[in-house]
Amino acid sequence: MSRDRALGRLALTIGLGLTLAVQLRAPVGVPLYDGVVVAEPYRYLHPTKAGDAGDPTSASSTIDVSGDQSPVMAIATEEQPPQAQLIAQGDAFQLPAGSTQLQISVEPVDPQAQPTTDSIAGNAYRFAVVNQAGAPVTVKSCDACLSLVLRSPPEVTEGTVAHFENGVWTAISTFHAGTIAMFQGNAKTLGDFAVIAGGSGRPGGGSTGALDPLIFGGIALALFFAAVAGLFWYRRRPPPVPVASLGTGRGRIPSKRKAPRRPPSGRSGS
Repeated sequence: MSRDRALGRLALTIGLGLTLAVQLRAPVGVPLYDGVVVAEPYRYLHPTKAGDAGDPTSASSTIDVSGDQSPVMAIATEEQPPQAQLIAQGDAFQLPAGSTQLQISVEPVDPQAQPTTDSIAGNAYRFAVVNQAGAPVTVKSCDACLSLVLRSPPEVTEGTVAHFENGVWTAISTFHAGTIAMFQGNAKTLGDFAVIAGGSGRPGGGSTGALDPLIFGGIALALFFAAVAGLFWYRRRPPPVPVASLGTGRGRIPSKRKAPRRPPSGRSGS
């Protein structure tokens, strides 16, 4: 195996390792849409301004389960892009005994209270997962196994996903979900969630001043591959053409100019 090929494989291995490290550090749920999406106006549960759209959609699904592990599940409301999504990894929930089905629901609801600082951007949504008997599941202690993605009105560029519990809105770890006004929260429980505009005091998100792990990872990958490309260019550039050093007076190229004529000597042939 040539040294260049070995370096190429090493670079690829290190790059894949960095990509995996970024994903483990800040997992990103897969959006439930792809391609070019034309965003429709945000739908409010209670429109307050002229021109605001109403009638937001809900989502529900029933899935069969076998054994004691919950399957991978994903559900989203019908707006484009969806205003609320639930994405759960396999074995994300602790199932009640005797569970044979899981009923998943996402619906807009009136907030039980307003946050003490900032304000709710758009609607609050209730996320629920229960078995066939109506018994709720609980989220297992796993890292980012449950992701909730909420869309806010388009004018909101900075926000955080918050969970309503014990009478207050509590911020959860939040990241931008890949497009404007979309926020992903890694939840540890189910219930009522909303985007809080501004998001003061949130544990993760854009206004904390810290560099987003995904941005940091992208910069690191770009710098790494730039360094690898520079190394390959340096190794593959053509060698300099050697220049022979000639001694003094040697190798002189004769001039093509004709020598001047000698004047006549005055002698004549006899």
